[in-house]
Amino acid sequence: MKRTAILILLAGALFPGNAFGVSDTLIRRFKNHISLAAHLTQINLNATLSNSDSKNRIEYKTETATRLGMSFDYRWLAFELFTRLPVDNNSGKGQTKNSGIYGRINKSRFWANVIYQKFSGFYWSNPDLQSQRFLPKGSFPLREDMRNNLLQVNAFYIFRPDRFSNPASQGENERQKKSGGSFFAGLGFYSNNISGDSSLVPNTRNPEFANIRNVKRIRSWLVSANGGYAHCFVYRSKWYASLYFSPGLARFTALSFSEDQNREITRGKWTIRLETRVSLGYNSDRYFGGILLSSFFNNQTVDQGLDYSYSFQTFRIFFGRRITLNRELGFLGL
Repeated sequence: MKRTAILILLAGALFPGNAFGVSDTLIRRFKNHISLAAHLTQINLNATLSNSDSKNRIEYKTETATRLGMSFDYRWLAFELFTRLPVDNNSGKGQTKNSGIYGRINKSRFWANVIYQKFSGFYWSNPDLQSQRFLPKGSFPLREDMRNNLLQVNAFYIFRPDRFSNPASQGENERQKKSGGSFFAGLGFYSNNISGDSSLVPNTRNPEFANIRNVKRIRSWLVSANGGYAHCFVYRSKWYASLYFSPGLARFTALSFSEDQNREITRGKWTIRLETRVSLGYNSDRYFGGILLSSFFNNQTVDQGLDYSYSFQTFRIFFGRRITLNRELGFLGL
């Protein structure tokens, strides 16, 4: 009996968890592994100006940007590098340039994201008949002068990390072996800056947007509190589908600048935010891959009779491999 106990203690000291990571009933966590993954991502940004009274709308969209990236994950630290692919566009929607940086902290109970992206080049997706009349069929009025800078900083707390793994749903250093879910709560800061060399309102729509016909730039900041539920469905311990639903309430400030440099400010108003995510994939001890779809939406009622909303959608295909390290890195808990 004593010999058996000694052998068990020695095995636990030499091989903590198991040869690949630390295992519990639902989640397997990989301690001394680097996860490297290639990503093919498509992104779209929609910005809509609406007359609060008449509900007339001007919708601007980016031409779908496709980018190729590589991500690095170790323990709780992760970052991603990417570049836009030079894809030819013949759809009559012009071309959108996109660049940015992306970093995240992803622990079992807590995760945080920092995303900064720049877009330039939009098209007017719901033009009036007068603006569409002289364009080739299937083409749209282009706003190559329009730019948008978007910053997102958010953090979430998972109440039941023993039931749901956020890293596993993104193919990082965890693997969920059985189905489970958890409620979560979060805080976020978001900054959005959309501008053009001339008014954001096309000349032909001036009568319908008289109060803002000279506005050429809108800047907004908001702080949000949100919560929701996430669940991972697992099939045969390696195939999975993860679903996130996260509504929230945000308080925002907005500035609008006109062509004659006049400035209007809107302070302390409330708005609704909604964020969703779906991921499907395969996750084994060494290899992982899948697809991920995510989106967020918010609407802001700015003074001067303007409703300004924007939404952001991401579609991603990824494939990666975990590489075992001989020892820990030895700094910052890594």
